[in-house]
Amino acid sequence: MTRVVIHAGFHKTGTTSVQSTLRANRALLEPHLRVYLKADFDALTEATRAFCAAPEDDAALNAVGRYAMRFFRRIERDDPRPILMSSEDLSGHLPGRRRRPGYHAAPRIMSVIAENARHRFGDNLDLIFFFSTRDSDTWLRSTWWQNLRSTRLTDDLDLYATRPEVATDLNGTVEAVAKAVAPARVMSESLDLSRDRREGPLAPLLDLFALVPEIRDALAILPPVNAQPVSGLDEVFLALNRSALSEENLRDAKKNLRRIANKQS
Repeated sequence: MTRVVIHAGFHKTGTTSVQSTLRANRALLEPHLRVYLKADFDALTEATRAFCAAPEDDAALNAVGRYAMRFFRRIERDDPRPILMSSEDLSGHLPGRRRRPGYHAAPRIMSVIAENARHRFGDNLDLIFFFSTRDSDTWLRSTWWQNLRSTRLTDDLDLYATRPEVATDLNGTVEAVAKAVAPARVMSESLDLSRDRREGPLAPLLDLFALVPEIRDALAILPPVNAQPVSGLDEVFLALNRSALSEENLRDAKKNLRRIANKQS
């Protein structure tokens, strides 16, 4: 059996930290685990985000299937090592980004990916979808911060929370995906639990593979990546977004402030 684990989300649940640690330990893991990150299937994530933005477009959904199959065809079926794919963009866009909708399309996306994985690996496939989740309030604030720093969002947190596209039930999405991809398994763990483990949010993913303890003990564990650096910077960024600064000056100001904040954290 070929175990394929697809870590497909969600944004702002420790996924960047997971991928950074996998990237840093790729050579150590390579004899035991085939690791594929976003750069390895970039065309597929472009297709999933395009379908997220246009969920009524059958051509966009067909593109998801086409690029999923192109990716799976590159994978050697006779290799005994299990497979781990990790990219939150497989579930679509970060909710709230330029008012694009959230994860409503994720069940259909995962269903198409599962269908193409089965076509490639047949009865030898052991397919698992894994989702990192998070407490709803802290997740909402984290997406607000991410959109503040990456776009010219001018909504405060209270107004942002009323947007329909950010009213996302992560656990409900996981349940919907489970129905869509059956008989494949769907698993999840909250960042609120995994962050206290030695490998952080990577730990529940590693639990899905029969790695010997010596390999896990040898992993270089990186500090959290892409976390909000210091309290209060969000209000500064909100004021900057509402200012008359040009896009270039706004971008530079945010970059400099983040650099200073990261040094202090």
